[in-house]
Amino acid sequence: MATANRQPDLKALYDKENELNAQWERDIHEARKEHYEHNKSFYQRRAELATGWTGDTQTHHPPIRDFWLTALRNEHETRKLVTKLDLGPLRSLIDIRVEWLEGFDFVLVFHFEPNEYFTNRVMRKEFYYDKTAEPSPDPSPLEMRGDRIHWKKNHILQAECHTRIGTKSFFAFVSRSLAYGDAQTSEEESVENARMTEDFDMGASIRDSVQPYALELNSKTFGLEGYEEDEQDEDEEVENSDYDMEL
Repeated sequence: MATANRQPDLKALYDKENELNAQWERDIHEARKEHYEHNKSFYQRRAELATGWTGDTQTHHPPIRDFWLTALRNEHETRKLVTKLDLGPLRSLIDIRVEWLEGFDFVLVFHFEPNEYFTNRVMRKEFYYDKTAEPSPDPSPLEMRGDRIHWKKNHILQAECHTRIGTKSFFAFVSRSLAYGDAQTSEEESVENARMTEDFDMGASIRDSVQPYALELNSKTFGLEGYEEDEQDEDEEVENSDYDMEL
């Protein structure tokens, strides 16, 4: 009887805890927005110095080889997206930017130098969350919109391969669009919900880990951490110097 009498109190505590945690996540998200907007000029300058590109102009030889490719491959979540087929095209990635929208919604904007693979200079991946649901620490994914990739004729086969390998490809991730509730069967719904969750998590990793920590993710490449290379490190560097041999 005593346990039953405590149920309303426990339920109220549970609801309050959930409310506080939801507010905490909103506060963190707003702080990220403010931090990014305040430091946009730094992020732009970082990309220019690291990649050698200012807007549409290459101003100098990049001091850091494959800057964004290395960052994506060194982050423990996003490395899952970079397949052997992605290596060549991703070498032309010169910047990753974030556009913050209403609430938790955001856009990843990928900028590319001219390359042999596709004609896009910019690709956008948009993420939208359900704003009608009750506030919770984990907002519910609602819809994501990707950009069509305009592959050049000599890489049409590669484009088809990207489609076939699905979630394991960076460019399949960038171009994929899905909305909650589009599935026609329960089996399709299960697959699409899993893919939606995976893409939203991957987008958040690019936004929160790759974009703000790109130099740190490259630091071992050019020695910013000040570590001392021993013979094993040198051997590993030689072994990993050619990305094409790794995947």
